[in-house]
Amino acid sequence: MKVGSPYPPELLRVARKVVWYDAPERTLEDIPVFLAHLMVYGSRHDVELVEKYVSPEEFRQALENAPAGVFTQDAWTKWHKQLGIEPIPPLPRRRFPNGCVGPEAG
Repeated sequence: MKVGSPYPPELLRVARKVVWYDAPERTLEDIPVFLAHLMVYGSRHDVELVEKYVSPEEFRQALENAPAGVFTQDAWTKWHKQLGIEPIPPLPRRRFPNGCVGPEAG
């Protein structure tokens, strides 16, 4: 039986940094959520490291399906421009079971 993480140590380090409230192995089990946090809290070096393991398409998909409440307006705009996704849509908002949508940012 193999003991230890199936993830490279450098990826675990980045996961621990950008999703500080959860175990890095658990963070990496949900790549879209990990990438959303990386795009907001990661440094340029962190992003370059993760790009060795994750395709540009996965970054696009994470942005297109971003969870509400993670992105800042600045990060949202930056990543849409960087990935060539225009026009830039509004930030994601929470949807409640009755169909209402959470309040506008600010």
